[in-house]
Amino acid sequence: MTPLPEQGADGAIRGLPAGIGRSGGGVSATLDKDTDLKFPHVLLISASAGSGKTYTLTRRYIQIILSDKIPSNAIENVLAVTFTNAAAAEMKQRILKLLKETALGKISDETRETLELVVLPAADARKKAEFLIETIIDNYSDFHIQTIDSFLARVMAASADELNIPLNPEITMSYKTLIDLALYSMFSRIGGKDFPAEAADAFLFALPKTDSYPWNPIERIRENFDGFLKEEGKTAGVISGSEQELEEMLKRSFGRLLKTCSALIKRCKGKDVFKEKAAAAVKEKNLAGFLESYKSDYGIFSGNKKSMFPDGWEKEVKKLNKMVGELVELRAGAYYRPYVRIYEKFKRELERVKRGKNDIIHINDIAGKLSSYIETSNVPEVYLKLGERISHFLIDEFQDTNSVQWSVIRPLVEEAISGQGSLFAVGDIKQAVYMFRNADYRIMRDFLDKAENRKAVSDYISLDSVGGGLRLINLPLNYRCDEEILNYVDFVFKGKLKNSAQLKGRDITGLTSYSQSVTAERRGRGYVKTEVIELDDISDAAQPEQRASGSSSAGGSVPLPQVSEAMPTTSSGAGSNASQPKESLLKIINSVRTRYPLREIAVLAGKNKRIEQVVEWLTDAGIPVASMSSLDIRKRKFAAELILLLKFLETPSDDLSFAGFITGDIFLRSTGLDRSELFKFVFESRIRRSNAMLYPIFRSHVIYGSCWEKYLDELFRKSGYLPLYELVSMIYSSFEIFKNFPEEQAFIVRFLEAVNRLEAEGVTSPRSLVEYAFGSDEDAAGVFSIELPEYIDAVRVMTFHKSKGLGFSAVVNLVYDERDKSEPMYFEKKDGKISVYRITKSCAEVSQRLAAIYESRKTDVNAQNLNLLYVISTRPKHELYNIIIREKRRTAAKTMKYADIFEPYESGKIPAPSSGEQRASGGTAALRPQVSEAMPTTSSSAGGSVPLPQVSEAMPTTSSSAGRYAARPLEILPPAGRKERPFEASKPTYGSFFDRAEGELAHAILAEITDLPQAQSLKAELEKLYAGFSNRFPVKFDGEKIISKLCSFLSDDKTAGLFAGGRDRVILTEAEFIDKNGALVRMDRVIIDKDSVTVVDFKTGKEDTEKYSGQIRNYMSILTEIYKKPVKGLIAYVDTAEITSVDSG
Repeated sequence: MTPLPEQGADGAIRGLPAGIGRSGGGVSATLDKDTDLKFPHVLLISASAGSGKTYTLTRRYIQIILSDKIPSNAIENVLAVTFTNAAAAEMKQRILKLLKETALGKISDETRETLELVVLPAADARKKAEFLIETIIDNYSDFHIQTIDSFLARVMAASADELNIPLNPEITMSYKTLIDLALYSMFSRIGGKDFPAEAADAFLFALPKTDSYPWNPIERIRENFDGFLKEEGKTAGVISGSEQELEEMLKRSFGRLLKTCSALIKRCKGKDVFKEKAAAAVKEKNLAGFLESYKSDYGIFSGNKKSMFPDGWEKEVKKLNKMVGELVELRAGAYYRPYVRIYEKFKRELERVKRGKNDIIHINDIAGKLSSYIETSNVPEVYLKLGERISHFLIDEFQDTNSVQWSVIRPLVEEAISGQGSLFAVGDIKQAVYMFRNADYRIMRDFLDKAENRKAVSDYISLDSVGGGLRLINLPLNYRCDEEILNYVDFVFKGKLKNSAQLKGRDITGLTSYSQSVTAERRGRGYVKTEVIELDDISDAAQPEQRASGSSSAGGSVPLPQVSEAMPTTSSGAGSNASQPKESLLKIINSVRTRYPLREIAVLAGKNKRIEQVVEWLTDAGIPVASMSSLDIRKRKFAAELILLLKFLETPSDDLSFAGFITGDIFLRSTGLDRSELFKFVFESRIRRSNAMLYPIFRSHVIYGSCWEKYLDELFRKSGYLPLYELVSMIYSSFEIFKNFPEEQAFIVRFLEAVNRLEAEGVTSPRSLVEYAFGSDEDAAGVFSIELPEYIDAVRVMTFHKSKGLGFSAVVNLVYDERDKSEPMYFEKKDGKISVYRITKSCAEVSQRLAAIYESRKTDVNAQNLNLLYVISTRPKHELYNIIIREKRRTAAKTMKYADIFEPYESGKIPAPSSGEQRASGGTAALRPQVSEAMPTTSSSAGGSVPLPQVSEAMPTTSSSAGRYAARPLEILPPAGRKERPFEASKPTYGSFFDRAEGELAHAILAEITDLPQAQSLKAELEKLYAGFSNRFPVKFDGEKIISKLCSFLSDDKTAGLFAGGRDRVILTEAEFIDKNGALVRMDRVIIDKDSVTVVDFKTGKEDTEKYSGQIRNYMSILTEIYKKPVKGLIAYVDTAEITSVDSG
């Protein structure tokens, strides 16, 4: 820490040595000083990965609120919106840290660099920072740093009456439960006036006949309506069908086409020039078969017989293409027409459901309802207030803002810049990877095009009030990655991708044209290695080997693999060994762990199923691992067995669930039975009595009957009567879950907490718990997950998307050459109406209109996937490893795939293993858990396990030569092993309780005395105070004794001075302060004089200065930091009227 820089003659802060801070000519050079800013203005910061986007946003916020040159700059006039709650919390912490350092005059280089932006005398900067901290604490609700969803939720709540929504609704992330309830309610009305039977019949009759008929259409309806709702939430449009009778038009169009094709076939009679499938489809009038066989280049002609084609065949094909194009468009529009017809009924029912027993609203409804309200030329009243109040908007991750959110916030921004306000948006269009969550990169693309003069007028903001100007600043430096990593990223995207026209397409996010430099200290550093593995089948990579060697019991351990000092280079593209990805990954991890702590190593994969696979690989190898997947209690084996038991109790005829439970660990550890014997029992029971339910056979078995009586009978009888939480608690007790699964205790407790929470929210039966836990509800992930402490030293494993915004010393990317199945549901928005189409690649080939819709989404998906590859390539600080897994190709691929931009590559030099202390701390003073060398590894068949290191009481920083940490769960000591507490603490007597109550009464009375009354009136004043306070305690005091004792104490010459007032003296009683760690302390009496401060702590009972001195010294330290004066600490013993002074230590 360094003191504040010197103040120049002009009053500006001076004294920053050349080269200090993190800017190096980068970040500092981007932002103007407050004296150079002109208002209003719009500023867009475009940045690549690792260039300090959030840091720049924080500096801008501090500049606005600290300056005395910027108009309307109180904290309530500034709104900063972030993409995630974590980012909002981090930004708040940074701002408070910078303000605190400024106020105390002891600042870091980061704070020093921020103060460069404000021309303010040093003393004034201190006072202003101190004032801002006080203001934020006193008015924290005005400290507007939050996600855009949180901001809009507050706006919505203030406009609940205007928007006709619940006042305090529950906000959900998932439509699943709502859709299920609405569909059940809607279909229960079939035959009534709301949903006549004729309408239901018309829906079923109109369902597409070309695919397999949906005998139970509920699932398909659910999926389609979920897609409709998400699209409406994304674009603020309304799903609507064509007014025309598309089904009839489709029939007529196909009839005309068949007539034309039949005539053509007849004219060419005798010539075998047509495709057999096409000719058969014409003859059978099979629409699906015809379109499947039709190709736009030769129509129904066979390309293999081109030499035999009749004259003028090109003209015939052109005519057919036009007719087929019209037919395909009609078919694409008609496919979802039956669903669209009943969609309005469904939405009305959905609104009823939301306003049911518990008011609930989907997160998309927040922005959607506000946007719809604004589009009708209405302005919520709260907007008028916000328009007057918020003058400066700061937006982080601007590329991830969706169009509906922007349409809601845009009026406020335009109002701000029509006065003396500003918009400061920060983003990187190359990191737009959340399009599947409705993010719209086109907003930032539009801003970039306007700023770079590619277009005259922005489509997304009116810039008339700022003279049409939009300033763009690019952050030029990458502070995260070493030079070799940045060189490799340039090679892949500016080289390979730029020369791959098939993949690049239209480079709308600038992946092949960005510019970024490395900082001076990172030049010549870094290591990159890409390995390409080709397998016969990548869908089941490493599964055979896993089944052979995976651990079978929780609590078994696998020896740690040998750690090599330098990882040998492996050849790429070799072999078809299914375990090769696992072997390559473990080799890399075991090498890298000699140089960095495990928490500084990340393994990234594209899908959750790959994450679960990686967790199992690392766990089997004894490597501590932490992932969102493995921290989900639904993935734990014990939880799966609990669910099996609950399913059985709900449905006793479910033999599979019962068999799964009695052959699982929960049952076996409690009963001591043999697993193989139980498997034999299950199979023999099926053979002997195939029609009988399994549980009665088990219950009446000679050996197993006693186990039923002891463990299952009471549960079976009380299921359906006990509340869900009590039922699960009984299961825990019956099977001694905590005792039998000590390695799973964190997850066991979390499961019980989840059940308790869900029961309060209406999940009251085993069936509803199972459906909620294992459905596709996004909210369930938060309910069933465990938060991971930052200090846990374990390899981080996460999906590509989760890694965005994070950085690690070493990163291993597992890139599988696989694509998700494309959903054929496409949307077209026009004039607020959304049309729904079913479009396949073959449809797009014969219809220009459908091709435009198809290519638009394809462009977005392509941009998102390529951006994701850029994101994962820029996560590492020092070492990057890519393991590319793809299927062997017998012939060259017709089209290039995303993984093809990666090829075998190696560059840079592997750093030498760090010393123990460096490796343990990773260059930072992070706290490390104490880990025992002998801890056994636990495993779980359902997604692996997370070894939770044992944390010592003092949390010392430790080191280990090779990071060879075995792992075991957190140990919870039994009562017998815990340190015995003194009798007084564990079993308070009435006497000790009475003494404490008497002491609290004395404190309360003394707190009311600021100026000591005259001697003749002292007793009367004490009697009055005693009467007012004594009745607040549930004990009978000896009033005369207490009053007499306080009289003697206050009359003593030694104590009288503590109660004397004065003109320059301020006395605080029961004064509350917050220490530097955020802990609240309450001091009995603080006397603030002109040149000193005295803190007094009153004590009753016997004197024990040694016991109380630490507490007083803590008070003195806090007051010294706050008042910057000498502080004296006193302990005043009320019973003896003795005053003891405490030194500062």
